[in-house]
Amino acid sequence: MKVSKHLFAALLVLFLIPITWVFAGPEPAKGPAKQIVGKGKAQPVAKVTKKQAKVDKKKKQPQGIVVGKNLKIGMNLDQAITLLGVPKKIKVKRGTEPSLDSLSIEFAKHGVVIHTLNEKKKIEVIELLPTFKGQFQNGIKMGDKVPTLIKKYGVPQSMSASLARYPDKGLYFSLKENVLISVWIFVKNSKILSHQLFKTS
Repeated sequence: MKVSKHLFAALLVLFLIPITWVFAGPEPAKGPAKQIVGKGKAQPVAKVTKKQAKVDKKKKQPQGIVVGKNLKIGMNLDQAITLLGVPKKIKVKRGTEPSLDSLSIEFAKHGVVIHTLNEKKKIEVIELLPTFKGQFQNGIKMGDKVPTLIKKYGVPQSMSASLARYPDKGLYFSLKENVLISVWIFVKNSKILSHQLFKTS
């Protein structure tokens, strides 16, 4: 009897364990597995969003000559020529002494004239002609009106019907009927003769 009892208990155990396996549901997915699935779905969306943001950023960037960005006073002359191409005219302008003689280099295609002292290889002055089609880094462009200048640069130190002067910034805006028609931009403390004329005008 004792043997049969033990045998019966062993058979019962062997019979019940497979039944519990059959009726037991599938194991729920654990935390890490869920996270992996989640990440797998999110990655393509994130990549597409980043690519779209890059495309939008490129579209918003202004094209062409941007003063203060790809064309600046103080930049190397060779960099400016690489940007602007072959000049139409080169003139020598006499200063009050030989060391103050300067070169005036005109790029008619862009409506830009750059000035440099004879012995230096950096831009001393940028002159923007009425034909300039680019813009300033802050958005100012030819044809803008005086209120736009004031909004971007503040009230000029002095102003007449034909000139708005910002000597601290080295900026001189030529006007016609309150509309911007040309600009002179000087490096700080420029020794070129035209700078002295603008400062005292």
